[in-house]
Amino acid sequence: MKKGQSNRLTVQQKEGQGPITIFHKDAQVHDKEVGDTSLFVKRQLECEFPMLTFRYRKDLYKREINEALKKVDDYLGQTLFVESASIRPDGGLIEVQDDNGNWRVVLVSEAKHQGKDIENIRAGKLVGKKNNQDLMAAGNAIERAYKNVNEIANFMLSERYFPYVLFLEGSNFFNTECNR
Repeated sequence: MKKGQSNRLTVQQKEGQGPITIFHKDAQVHDKEVGDTSLFVKRQLECEFPMLTFRYRKDLYKREINEALKKVDDYLGQTLFVESASIRPDGGLIEVQDDNGNWRVVLVSEAKHQGKDIENIRAGKLVGKKNNQDLMAAGNAIERAYKNVNEIANFMLSERYFPYVLFLEGSNFFNTECNR
């Protein structure tokens, strides 16, 4: 079986110094904006609902996810490999304390930035394996988002709602059919 795509991505990541190409400046700004927006939302909720207690946190520990799964069914959430493991959605989690003192998720937000086709075209830069394409093939930002979506879905399995917002930015997310 050929590993052309895998080998090409390995070379590309080495040339681009690994995570620097994934978490470039635009992506970092996008992530920070989503985090800042979550904090703004929390402040707005506190103003509009002063009788409630809200909290913001950046991490959700896997042990918390396992505990939530066990409450649904003892068979679920049995194995936790790394006790300190956690997920960290870009915008964090906003929670509200219910009448029983339990924290309930109000909002989870994530940011994904993928694609610099517009910038590359404006700069006259060709892309691709042979530097002969105007557009780059779509990357894996959605696949990276799936992990956190799945983890939050597990954490909220007993809930009847799913307050997860995924903000997408970049030319790889354009749908030409919808933009006509």
